[in-house]
Amino acid sequence: MHRSETLEFATCVICGAEIAPARDRGYAAGPDTFLCFACATERGGTWDELHDRWLEAPDTRDFPMRED
Repeated sequence: MHRSETLEFATCVICGAEIAPARDRGYAAGPDTFLCFACATERGGTWDELHDRWLEAPDTRDFPMRED
């Protein structure tokens, strides 16, 4: 796999599904923390199909916070 291809994909921190954050409706909970659409909606996230954005963020309070 080419290095640029590895940057295009992420893994859902809940279920391990591979997602493409630039194309999929995943939720970016942090710079390296992503949720797939299914896990994000299961955690209360609400997606606005018309405007192609999250109206309500999923609950990520139990995720470890990174200090950069």
